[in-house]
Amino acid sequence: MFSCLGGLEVKGRENVPADGPLILAANHASYLDPMLLGAALDRSLHFLARRTLFDIPGFGWLIRQNQAFPLERGGDSREAIKIFGDILGRGKAVVVFPEGTRSADGVMGEVRPGIGMLAIRNRAPTLPAYIWGTFQSLPRGGILPRPHRFKVLLGTPVNSGGGGGKAARLRLTEEVGAAIRNLEREAWRGEAGAPPRLLAAWGGGDGGDA
Repeated sequence: MFSCLGGLEVKGRENVPADGPLILAANHASYLDPMLLGAALDRSLHFLARRTLFDIPGFGWLIRQNQAFPLERGGDSREAIKIFGDILGRGKAVVVFPEGTRSADGVMGEVRPGIGMLAIRNRAPTLPAYIWGTFQSLPRGGILPRPHRFKVLLGTPVNSGGGGGKAARLRLTEEVGAAIRNLEREAWRGEAGAPPRLLAAWGGGDGGDA
């Protein structure tokens, strides 16, 4: 599907551990993101999705085929941590969108601290990833994807390390967030049309000046 829409480029596949528990932490801008990550990686990935999405004819079937598990929107985050913990305990890979929701303008938002808790509690490495092109193809409010090129950039795993206190969780969260933002800048390097909020964060320059 992504080849037909404009092509998919993946960088950093060599950084993906071949086996064992893994948390893939990525930005979230579109309903296409889980499918794009599934197409980009050789490993089988598991997701959580808002329960109401499973009621959409066709789309609900599709996300089930992509190993998605239902979760109540606004529900107890402990439910998500338990579901992911069970999957990680079996040595599988899970996808977490640490912003908690899709971006309204395609720019990476604030990373929530749950990613640090999940990684440390399950002693699982976290692989930062950045998805480029899905917002341009199918942003919030879109119905059908538009033709566009796609990129997935994979960073190096962030190890959970020792200790499980609040400071360790926050430190890991900040490290993962910084890694994804570095990939964001790399993804936009040489590309036109960077969102104004990104240009402001870069001091007015574009990705080509990075």
